[in-house]
Amino acid sequence: MNWILVYEKEIDTNHLVHLTGERHNHIQSILKKGVGETVQVVVPGSGNYIFRIQSTADILTTIQKEISLPEVLRPLELQTFFSLPRPQTAKKLFHLSGAYGVNSLYFYATETKNKEYWTSPVYSKDTVSYLETGLSQTGNSRFPSVIQERTQSWKHFLKTWRGVVLVLDREGEDFCPYVKEQSERFKETLFVFGPESGWKPEDILFFKESGFQLMSLGKINLRTEFAYSALLHQIFSIRN
Repeated sequence: MNWILVYEKEIDTNHLVHLTGERHNHIQSILKKGVGETVQVVVPGSGNYIFRIQSTADILTTIQKEISLPEVLRPLELQTFFSLPRPQTAKKLFHLSGAYGVNSLYFYATETKNKEYWTSPVYSKDTVSYLETGLSQTGNSRFPSVIQERTQSWKHFLKTWRGVVLVLDREGEDFCPYVKEQSERFKETLFVFGPESGWKPEDILFFKESGFQLMSLGKINLRTEFAYSALLHQIFSIRN
């Protein structure tokens, strides 16, 4: 946790925030900061700030907003689609999305996926906490939007996407030249990640018939979270 995450609603009229629990413990035990010292704070939807510690006790630390900072990270204007991953994988996807500040994540259960994954707390009450870990890591202040579609056909969704659909597959075209040429169009582009077992032949046929372009991040099989990390890093390197 490089940044303390504070929501706007927690800041009172005197610009004070009263922290307990994990954030209080982090300031005291990890950062080892005391009264009068400052901490870096990220406020989702607002920006980056310096807060000064006003008081501290056994279970409570009070900090006060002092100055705003220039935006430390330019969020990535990316829209991403995932064939419903295992909950352990989803945790990493949420963290990376929060860290890089992607625009949105769409989760659909394709035919090969285990729909029991939907019952995991990762896709319900714990989703926000995993996104928060990413914001706290990098200071990104944009909270990604997460859409979990449990009934609609994933193929219908792709067909009706208003923009470019890029399907990630190791047999596709090399992504490196493309990212440099088309980076300004990525806000309207949907990046599609399939199941780790790979796309079925009928899926590839559907993509070709629909005019979707297949792009490769490398000629090896990557776990979903590693492929996602590779994509984010390449685009981040160009845009920042």
